[in-house]
Amino acid sequence: MKQKYFLPVFIFLFVTSSLMSQSITPISSFGTNPGGLNMYMYAPAGITGPAPLVVAMHGCTENASLYATQTGWNKLADLHKFYVIYPEQTSTNNSSLCFNWFDTTDANRNVGEALSIKQMVDYMQTNYSINASQIYVTGLSAGAAMTAVMMATYPDVFSRGAIMSGVPYKAATNATAAVYAMDGLVTMTPAQWGALVKAQNPAYTGSYPKAMICQGTADLVVSPTNAAELIKQWTYMNHASQTVDSTNSAFQGNTNVTLSIYNDSMGGPAVYSYSIKGMPHGIAVDTGSCTRQGGQAGTYAIEETNFHSTYWAADFFNLIPAPYSITGSISVVASATGVTYSVPATTGSTYLWTVPSGATIKSGQGTNSIVVDFGTKSGYVSVTETTKTGCQNDASSLYVTVGPTGIEEVPAPEGKFYYNNSENSIHTENISLTALKTLRIYNLLGQDCTPSYSIEGTTLFLNQRLFSGLYLIRLQDAAQKYSGKIVVF
Repeated sequence: MKQKYFLPVFIFLFVTSSLMSQSITPISSFGTNPGGLNMYMYAPAGITGPAPLVVAMHGCTENASLYATQTGWNKLADLHKFYVIYPEQTSTNNSSLCFNWFDTTDANRNVGEALSIKQMVDYMQTNYSINASQIYVTGLSAGAAMTAVMMATYPDVFSRGAIMSGVPYKAATNATAAVYAMDGLVTMTPAQWGALVKAQNPAYTGSYPKAMICQGTADLVVSPTNAAELIKQWTYMNHASQTVDSTNSAFQGNTNVTLSIYNDSMGGPAVYSYSIKGMPHGIAVDTGSCTRQGGQAGTYAIEETNFHSTYWAADFFNLIPAPYSITGSISVVASATGVTYSVPATTGSTYLWTVPSGATIKSGQGTNSIVVDFGTKSGYVSVTETTKTGCQNDASSLYVTVGPTGIEEVPAPEGKFYYNNSENSIHTENISLTALKTLRIYNLLGQDCTPSYSIEGTTLFLNQRLFSGLYLIRLQDAAQKYSGKIVVF
């Protein structure tokens, strides 16, 4: 029988019963369930073809229904057509209803609660049409710590994770140590944090999940120090430096919210860190009926103007399609000037544009068309439309690569690569895959579509099939970087 845990530090006021539950469906049989968890799921009407899947985990003293209500994940699932799983802890396992992220019998690969959650994903893949390259995980508090567990133990399953007020993987391995970790008393080097992750899959050579970290600065339950440690862990796993590549100190016009982005070694965004000034322990919600609003305020869900964390997690997961495409160059030379980007104009709307670090908007801010002078860094050109009713619509983004001569294949003998449609593989020449540091695959909207992969000799075999279309490929081995285009049909 599993040990029953009681963590006083995770106890809060119970949430009022006046909050209405979302309509989620219990699944009674989804595998051997060694962790003894409950499973709930949400399947919106109107899904056709393979769809994404989100695993969303509650915090201590919560349950699946309450978490669905407060986060607003189901509203986004209805709008954008993806499935949601809500794992639920039981009092038999933990009297405070915390996921046991600190117990090695639950937090290692293929055991306990971690395996139960993986079996929930397997159930969905067996019974529904799931896009295997779009499986994501998120959670709050103990659910956030369990999010890090799933990212570390199953990098072959999850492509991205959103950690809401959590701690790094293996910050603790028993209940006593968990209290120290939550208090921010466990610090390590990036390599030390990374070694704890790698130990779960010693033979794994594929990519690891990208991470979104969301943390309130007034959190007295999970110290904000843990956000810095999480950044260390997941920048290391994504071959990114510890230096911030871009910062927005007034995200969406809210001076309480700072977004810091850390790019990987190929210049693509790998870790997003949201710091929310003055917010205590919980998730940030922006209740309302606009596109970017949702959720329901409560003990664990804190109202924050213009920042609904669930929406931005869904955006990070690439679940929210752009309302329209940005017209403009996807590749420019370093220090290019006078480059125009535009979107369709709507009467009464205003448009807020952002550009890569080092670039400036020469003219057009506020309108549907801008002129940009670039620096030397690649990144997103993005635009958000505010309608005449005051609602902000979903953003559109275009990833622009900045380089000496733009995107082009590096000619032989330095290195070349080719895509094999029949094998779903990338064959390389004069590129050392044994020293491969990074593989990134972007669609023409700049979204990272990199699936997990395996290496055999000079060939990269992709574990999931990409949708038909044109993609930008970036490779880096020990010697240099390589860029090019492939067509999938």
